[in-house]
Amino acid sequence: MSTGRPAVVVGDLATDVVAVLSGPPAPGSDRPAVIRSRGGGAGGNVAVHLAALGVPVVLAGCVGDDPAGAALVADLATAGVGLAVRTVPGAASGTVVSLVEPGGQRSMLADRGANLELRADDVPVPAPGGHLHLSGYTLLDERPRAAGLAALAAARVAGCTVSLDPASTGPLSSYGVDRWLADTAGADLLLPNADEARLLTGCTDVADAARALARRHPAVAVTLGADGALWASAGALVHRPAHPADVVDTTGAGDAFTAGLLSVWLAEADGDPATALDAGLARAAAVVGRPGAR
Repeated sequence: MSTGRPAVVVGDLATDVVAVLSGPPAPGSDRPAVIRSRGGGAGGNVAVHLAALGVPVVLAGCVGDDPAGAALVADLATAGVGLAVRTVPGAASGTVVSLVEPGGQRSMLADRGANLELRADDVPVPAPGGHLHLSGYTLLDERPRAAGLAALAAARVAGCTVSLDPASTGPLSSYGVDRWLADTAGADLLLPNADEARLLTGCTDVADAARALARRHPAVAVTLGADGALWASAGALVHRPAHPADVVDTTGAGDAFTAGLLSVWLAEADGDPATALDAGLARAAAVVGRPGAR
C-alpha cells in the first residue's frame, strides 16, 4: 500500500440512499427495488478511498446537527480519515437519493444541506509538500465557493499540488464554463469525465478535449465509463481500458477512480501515467460491482 504525500480533501459529505431498481421506473405505480443507505458525498468518498489505500488524508466539510451527521462523522473516523468537519447548528446533513436502473445507470436527487455552509476557515492548509483535492461541487454554489477559492489560494501559497474534479455538467453549465476555468487555472491535475471534458473545451472528440485541457493544466485524467480512461499531459496521450466488472451501481465510480489514481500520483507525481490510470480503474471496478459509493 502506498503512503503517498498527505492530502486534504475538501468536499461534500452526505447520506446516499441508493435504490437499485428491478426494471425501469414505473411512474404512477410500484417498482421493486433493493434500497440501502450508505455514507457518501464526493469529498467523503474520495477521502475514505484514499485512507483505505494508505494515503494520510484529512477531510474538510460540514454536517448538520442531526443523527445523520453524527453517523457520517463516525464512519469517516472508523475509516481512518482525519476530521476537519464542522457541525452546523440548525442545518440538516446532506442527502442524495440515487435511482439505479438495470445496467448501473443512475439518476441522482441531491439535497446538499449543511455542505452549502462551508467557510474558508473550515479548511486546513495542507502541509508544505502536501496535496489539496477539491471537489468541484464546492465551487458550483455561491455559498461554499469562497471556501473553495480560499483553499486553492492557500494551497498554492504553501507550495502544494492541487487536483480538482469538475463535478457534474448540469451545475457546471449553470455556473459558467469561463468562470470555472478562471477559478481553477492553477490546478495541477484535472479529473473530468468525458462529458465534462467536452463541455469545458467545446471539443466533440474526447481525445481532442483532453489535449486541450492539458494545455491549461500539467496533467489531465478523463474517465470514459466502460471505455476506461485517458491521460493527457505535455507530449503524452495514454489510454487504458476499463477493468472487467459486473456493473450493479455506478454511484461513486468517479470518486473511486480519483482516489485510486491519486494514491499512485501522490507517491510519485512523475510516475508512469498508465500505472496511475490502472490504479484508478481498479478502484472504480471494485465499487461498481455493489450498491453504494464506497
